[in-house]
Amino acid sequence: MVEKRLAQLGDVSFERIEIAPFQVEKFGTIFGLIPNEMGEEDDEDDLSISLMPGDYMAFSEPWDSGDYDT
Repeated sequence: MVEKRLAQLGDVSFERIEIAPFQVEKFGTIFGLIPNEMGEEDDEDDLSISLMPGDYMAFSEPWDSGDYDT
């Protein structure tokens, strides 16, 4: 099914994308990719990024792995 849908798009290429943390407040709700400290101390090396609202998906180092936590 994936191959069929991609064929419908025509000529496509898969490239790397880059993102950065951000947040926007609308209607009293914060949306964005928001940094969270994971460690007990203030250690910038121990960081994850959560997709908000909902905190249902989080990313952590190594940032280029493509892995995420749900």
